[in-house]
Amino acid sequence: MKIMIRTGLAFVLALACCLPAMAAAAPDKAEKVASGMLKFDDVLTEGTTRISGVLATMNSLSTATGSDLVSKYKTFTKQVNELDATAKKAKARSEDATSQREEYLEQWQESQGQIQNEELKAASAARRAELMPKIEGIKEALTAASQGFAPFMQDLKDLTIFLGNDLSEKGVATASELMAKCTEGGAKVNADIERGSAGVKDLAASISPTSAAKK
Repeated sequence: MKIMIRTGLAFVLALACCLPAMAAAAPDKAEKVASGMLKFDDVLTEGTTRISGVLATMNSLSTATGSDLVSKYKTFTKQVNELDATAKKAKARSEDATSQREEYLEQWQESQGQIQNEELKAASAARRAELMPKIEGIKEALTAASQGFAPFMQDLKDLTIFLGNDLSEKGVATASELMAKCTEGGAKVNADIERGSAGVKDLAASISPTSAAKK
C-alpha cells in the first residue's frame, strides 16, 4: 500500500512538474517566432532605407560635375553594392522566419487536436484561421517586392557599369531614361516592402504581443 502511495505521489509530482513546462512551451515558441519575424522586419526596413538612399544619390548625379560627379558616382556604386548585400541578408532572414512560422502553425494545428472541449477547439481553430489572411497578405506584398526588385537591381548595376566607362555629363544624360525607370521601379519596390513590413509587424503582434511590444 505504501509503495502504491509513493508511486502515485511520484506520478503526481512528475505531472505537476511537466504541466508548467507544457504550458510554457507554446508561449515560448510563439515569442521565438515573433522575434524572428521582427528581425526579418529590421532587414526590410534597412532595405527601404538603402533603396531611398541609392535613388537619392543616383538622381544627384544629373546635376553633378567634375570631382563632385566622381565623388557621387563612388558613393552610388558603394550604395548599390550595400543594397545587394542587404537583399541577400533579407532573403536569408525571410527563409528563417518562414520556416519558424510554418513549424509553429503546424504544431499549433497538431496540439489543437488534443483539445477535448468543443467550444475551445472551435475558438482555437478560429484564432488560427484569423492569421492565415495576414500571412497571405505578407506573401503577396513581398512576392511583388521580390519580382520588382530583381530588374530594379539589374538596372542599378547596369548604371554603375555604364557610368564607370563614361562618367561625364553626356554619359549621365544618356543614362537619364534608365535612371527615371529606376526611380519609378525603386518607389514601387519600397511601397511593396512597406506593405509587407506592416503585415509582418501585425502578424508578430498577433502571435506574441509581448515580443512585439519589445521592439
